[in-house]
Amino acid sequence: DDTMARRAEAEERNPLLRPVVATPVLLGDDPAASRKPDGAPPKDDGGDDVETARLLPLASHQRPKFHSDRWLKWVTTRYREPFDPEREAAEFWYVDPKGATSASWIADLYAFPNWTMLSHYWCVGIALSLLTTPVTYYLVESLDASAAVVNTYSALTYLPWSLKVFFGLQSDLTPWFGMHRRSYFIFGWAVFVACNVWLAALVRPGIAATLLLSFVMTMGCLLADTVADAVILECTRYEGDRDKGRMRTHAYIVRQVGALVGALVGAIVYNARKDGGTWSWGLSIAGCFWLQALSVVTSLFPWLGFCYELPTGYKGDGLQTLGAIVHEMYEFIAQDGVWIPMFFLYFYCLCFVQNASWYNFLYDGLGFSAFQVGMLYATGSLLSIPGLMIYEKYFFKSSWRSLYLWTTIVGAVFSFLQVLLVTGDTFGLPRFAFATGDISMTQFIQAMAFMPICIMFFAMIPAGTEGTTYALISTWTNVASEVATAIGTPLACAVDVSNNALAKGHYTGVLKLTLITSGTQLLPAFLVYARSPSGRVRLMPDNIQETKLQCADPTRRSDRGATAFFVVFVGSIVLSLGQSLYFVFFPNAC
Repeated sequence: DDTMARRAEAEERNPLLRPVVATPVLLGDDPAASRKPDGAPPKDDGGDDVETARLLPLASHQRPKFHSDRWLKWVTTRYREPFDPEREAAEFWYVDPKGATSASWIADLYAFPNWTMLSHYWCVGIALSLLTTPVTYYLVESLDASAAVVNTYSALTYLPWSLKVFFGLQSDLTPWFGMHRRSYFIFGWAVFVACNVWLAALVRPGIAATLLLSFVMTMGCLLADTVADAVILECTRYEGDRDKGRMRTHAYIVRQVGALVGALVGAIVYNARKDGGTWSWGLSIAGCFWLQALSVVTSLFPWLGFCYELPTGYKGDGLQTLGAIVHEMYEFIAQDGVWIPMFFLYFYCLCFVQNASWYNFLYDGLGFSAFQVGMLYATGSLLSIPGLMIYEKYFFKSSWRSLYLWTTIVGAVFSFLQVLLVTGDTFGLPRFAFATGDISMTQFIQAMAFMPICIMFFAMIPAGTEGTTYALISTWTNVASEVATAIGTPLACAVDVSNNALAKGHYTGVLKLTLITSGTQLLPAFLVYARSPSGRVRLMPDNIQETKLQCADPTRRSDRGATAFFVVFVGSIVLSLGQSLYFVFFPNAC
């Protein structure tokens, strides 16, 4: 008895000394049947389920596994076929740490199979900002371009953002080399690289070549970006309702980091004295084009071999026709809960009219160097990153209406502060420091107000038209911003903002444009809390749930609203394109 007691006491102190008892498995039992699918809540029955739930966090810290042999087989035999995670996750070359059958990594932008998308948004950020300062400075100082021409450059490089819906249609409807996404993605970036190489080969391109090839290179970038947006939207099927849109937010944070790096590099490398700068060294404008081409080749192209494609989600056995997709988009837009808020967003973006003379004023009026202007916008890009991060952490689930109200008012206040920069009343601060703070705070606020537009209609987009419908939604606000930019050109022609006038200190025209463009930004604040005439639809939904609720009744629809939407959409694109091409071929028209 003493021996048994001592043994029992030893086993109590050290569980490893306890004998192992095998649990028999009855004939017909399936041990795998007791496993729970990912995300299933444990049953608190005092059994193994609770212990399994306790150990799951430990298992989640295991490193994901990359199978090089599976990847080699996949890339050589299955690369052009879509990856169906519901049936092929266990055989894929990347194994989730949560289990071989888990595909939760699909909604994680930072998971290794998604590094192509991660690199894409990095490169888009670089493409948005690296050449902005070098090209505008080159146009003004080397080619003596007017404010209208510089604004036309902005309009042409922004116009492709208004054509994303057509790229989405092409991607959704027509597979190329057997793929709906990757083939267009690769082609778009190839066009982007080719245009940069072409401009670099011209050494000192003229106004027409710079504007037109910049337009085509942005078209290539936006073709790839439309496809990437569709891929991200397809990946959000694996996000929970409470996290819907979080992967998109992460993508835009990465894009803003790329924009920051691009702005810094552009400001640093193009500031040589031979090009009108202040430093003894620096790249030429051709060197800047070479640098942008190489940035894509080195940071994006190596990951293309790991880029997968999800099933497009088409209904039925075959692909949808153009008529079917257009009909689905029409029915989607015809809902009162969609077209009414969309027109408010159009008006909101339209009120941010571009001050066409601003770049010329900074260069010829204030005498800022390319490096100084580049640093202005680099600092703005820097602050837009915490703006997005603050939105995700503190405002992701907050009221959209209150967010839009205070960001609109505060943004307009900082825009009006630019008047002080024109008049020279900067409270004793150097003009460069004052301009830096003003532009930075404006971009910080606008970054926070940007994200609700991106995720507002995520939950209602019809399956199978992700590329087209999301492109239509994002393009709608881009079209409004493009028209706002286009409006700035005739305003610049109506006042004297020539380079000679600015160089002589005649800033009256710039002052008038600054007052006009700042004042219009306040107009949307009066409509943020407004309702439609019927009182059933808010012009600005408060969250995703209210957006769904406003679209819940299928009888609340309007063919007139949908028709007006598409008429304004197409008319805005035609107007902007026509005006931009006019100033390309007639740069001295005003």
